[in-house]
Amino acid sequence: MKKKFWCHYIGNDGNTPKRRSIELTNLADLVPVIGDNENCATPLWYETEDSYGSKLYYLYAQLSDNVATLLRKTINDIYVEMMLATDEDIEKEHHEWYEQKYSDPNLHDYYKHPEEDKEYVEQRIKEDKESRKRYLSEIARLQDYTTYLLTSAKWITKSELRAYEEAQSPFLSTLQSMRKQFETQREEENRQRREEERKRAEEEAKRKAEEERKEQERLTQEAEKFKNGEHISGSDVVDLCRRYGINVHLRTVHNLQQVIYDINHDGHCRYYRTKGKRRPVLDGCYKTAEELYEYLKNHPTNTSEK
Repeated sequence: MKKKFWCHYIGNDGNTPKRRSIELTNLADLVPVIGDNENCATPLWYETEDSYGSKLYYLYAQLSDNVATLLRKTINDIYVEMMLATDEDIEKEHHEWYEQKYSDPNLHDYYKHPEEDKEYVEQRIKEDKESRKRYLSEIARLQDYTTYLLTSAKWITKSELRAYEEAQSPFLSTLQSMRKQFETQREEENRQRREEERKRAEEEAKRKAEEERKEQERLTQEAEKFKNGEHISGSDVVDLCRRYGINVHLRTVHNLQQVIYDINHDGHCRYYRTKGKRRPVLDGCYKTAEELYEYLKNHPTNTSEK
């Protein structure tokens, strides 16, 4: 059975309510097991859409003779097949899988686990029966969509309010009040979330500032050690040059960070050498160590600019 309705739904922007005339099909024609759909509080109707080789069913609740609202519930072929299946259908499907598997003469012994497979089949039968029961229960609740909204909804859309307004429903004022409460609740949740994000950002900023302070203290200590002739790592030489504004060639930066293990201001260093390759050219590293030492001789090590 098909019938035309003025259907209310939310536009693609997720907020704007829209209205159009659509020819819908009675859900009982597709799933007879839902019972006397037309005499329910809000009979369910549907329209279909092809999606990657299967069908999607968009459900609508009828609010008056010619007004319906799009539900926040979409079902597919699998959902429909599960609702239509009987206990015998479910048991037959899984038992056939078991029989087909063990009737294969080429089945390797490695894949033969009859007792485990029997338990698996019984578990799947139980789960499918529970799923079918749950699906039918969900549809039954939607057949009284007004009660569903009043008792279980966590949000009331603008399109639903428009639909109830056009249908001249006595529940419109209640639903409007519920939406205001939900809006207030969402605003409070958003405020709390923003406050939590602000606190996390402050804590993260404090943590980074503390890490930076400790790193700068460590670099100051390394600078003092370098000034006194001790060895420091090549990476610390690069960081100190950046701190004091000493320009370092990119190739030299690479050698200091990846090749040099440690170095002192005289150019004495230990470095990594790849087996089978020639000794790396480290002239730039020696020059940089000398420039850094000359700077540190004439400036206090706790300064940060050249």
